[in-house]
Amino acid sequence: MARPSGRAARIEALRKLCASGAILHIAEAAQKLDTSEITIRRDLGDGENGILCLGGYIMSASEKGERYSLSHAQGTNTQAKTLVARQAVAMVAPEDTIFIDCGSTLQHLAANVPQNANITVVTQALNIAEIVSRLDGVKLVLLAGLYHPESGSFSSDTALKMLQEINITKGFFSAAGIHENEGVTCFHFHEVAVKRAAMARSQKRFLVSDASKWGKLRPATFAQLDEFELWIGKPDSD
Repeated sequence: MARPSGRAARIEALRKLCASGAILHIAEAAQKLDTSEITIRRDLGDGENGILCLGGYIMSASEKGERYSLSHAQGTNTQAKTLVARQAVAMVAPEDTIFIDCGSTLQHLAANVPQNANITVVTQALNIAEIVSRLDGVKLVLLAGLYHPESGSFSSDTALKMLQEINITKGFFSAAGIHENEGVTCFHFHEVAVKRAAMARSQKRFLVSDASKWGKLRPATFAQLDEFELWIGKPDSD
């Protein structure tokens, strides 16, 4: 790429590099534009150009600005979410104590938890709890606290203390963004503590996400990819 001359030209070049939701490390962007990282940071400093620098990565402001709504998410990518959830529920065995994370994908797993198999479900998510409460012979542990309607989940110090007393055989975790370098991310910082605590108590950890979440970077990182035994829903490599 020829070196763009002037701030406006550099911003336009960055906008093209970040087209279609692409995320670019600032060092790579500097190399492609034949300029310095400091110059790029200065160019994007006011955050009003449609391009942002977040955690050392360049991305479209629409990616960062996108807001999560559980009610909206429940109606998107339903077929893909159902498929990965069915793959995940195949990991559940009789006598398991499982953690089911918040979000719209794992409600499809919750609906298919084996009944009358002495399984216990632990969750901080109201939509998951409502589904599990209707299953025969499935025990429910709800990690309650302050309710966050945007994610449909609870958070509290009490929930974290409860997790310290629960032995989870398998944890199923959702994500709003999965980035090979920056890790596994979500929209809301209040989710992080419960996710981390549940991961620490899980003997096995599964990341369950449809392909649309891969390559995305959201504000709050809660894990790295190598912390999971299996990535369910990872797109096939070319």
